[in-house]
Amino acid sequence: MTGTGSSAVAQHASACTGAETCRGQSPTPCRGRERLPYGGGVDGETVRRSGSREVIRAGFDALSDLYYEYWGEFFHLALFEPGSDPADLAAAYERTHERYFELIGGGRASRIIELACGGGAFAAWMADHGGGDVLGVDLSTGQLDRARRWLADGQRPHLRFEQRDIMELGGLDGEFDAAVCLDAACYLPDRGAALRGIARRLRRGGRILVVDWCRAEHTTALQRELLLDPFCRMWAIRELESASGYRRKLEAAGFETIEIQDLSDRVGPNWERGYRAALRAVSEPLRPGHVVALAISAARHGPDVVQAAKDQFTVALLAKAAADAGALRYVLACARRR
Repeated sequence: MTGTGSSAVAQHASACTGAETCRGQSPTPCRGRERLPYGGGVDGETVRRSGSREVIRAGFDALSDLYYEYWGEFFHLALFEPGSDPADLAAAYERTHERYFELIGGGRASRIIELACGGGAFAAWMADHGGGDVLGVDLSTGQLDRARRWLADGQRPHLRFEQRDIMELGGLDGEFDAAVCLDAACYLPDRGAALRGIARRLRRGGRILVVDWCRAEHTTALQRELLLDPFCRMWAIRELESASGYRRKLEAAGFETIEIQDLSDRVGPNWERGYRAALRAVSEPLRPGHVVALAISAARHGPDVVQAAKDQFTVALLAKAAADAGALRYVLACARRR
């Protein structure tokens, strides 16, 4: 997920500044520090100098390898059927991807674009299961370096990757039959504008699938203060959307809603998996390779990278607590362009 993402970190957003709040959450400001999607922060001068786009890209470039090691190849969440084995992650992801691919009409699509494709694993899956061309776009150089491994030795001639910002898709050639964005839209600075831009890249009748971390329609003040607001700050989420908000924004962008579904009751094992991964990360001795990698990242992106790595333990706790409390939701939105 860059991006935003998942996407767990994916990608492509402007975060809260000191003068703003995580709208729809609590009124606690971010106190002048731009929060990165990986949990760290940089001072306001860095943001003004390089822009939030560069800040976000630096975040995913710096820490994505740690996510791959402790979370796995797919940043988005797996869906589990009632009665299925929560330990069989591979089967859950296969079912998840089959469901998503069916929703966008992937088997019939000539051109598919995955927005905030991260390390490219789902784009590669789609290329393997369909007959059309698949384009994965992401903001992070590091993520795209990993994604291009799926093209090694001439594999998957119908799969390509490009470095692009979701907010700036105007330079793309031609129209697409389908667009997918998994666990990344929460990072976007203006989801309405992004959806309008995606609509312009889709043919009439083309489908969009967005799966995203959302807030519940109604949350308590305590849930916002203790769970959602710090979660937003630590993952550079300016504002969590709601399911009803996605419906309104999709329709305003020129889409006809096909399905809006709250998937929260089918992703429970993911929260436990994230919590266990965080425990493993803080329980294991820091290996020399990690020390070297963090030192290089700190030199390249600043010392906040080290704190960002530590903050991921807190983020895992917040995500699980917010989901268990019902405040954090996992929502699927599928629509067709009118």
